Amino acid sequence: MTRDNNLLGKFDLTGIPPAPRGVPQIEVTFDIDANGILNVSAVDKSTGKENKIT
Repeated sequence: MTRDNNLLGKFDLTGIPPAPRGVPQIEVTFDIDANGILNVSAVDKSTGKENKIT
């Protein structure tokens, strides 16, 4: 089943300081707009670092 998946894109969320497992809090949002475009964003809650891809 995974062979049918298509890679739509990828990005890195860099600059996250080292921390014990479970400590970093990353909020990931997937949104499909009215035109059917997928928007993905990720934010590190402690540093505010953010990245997104459309």
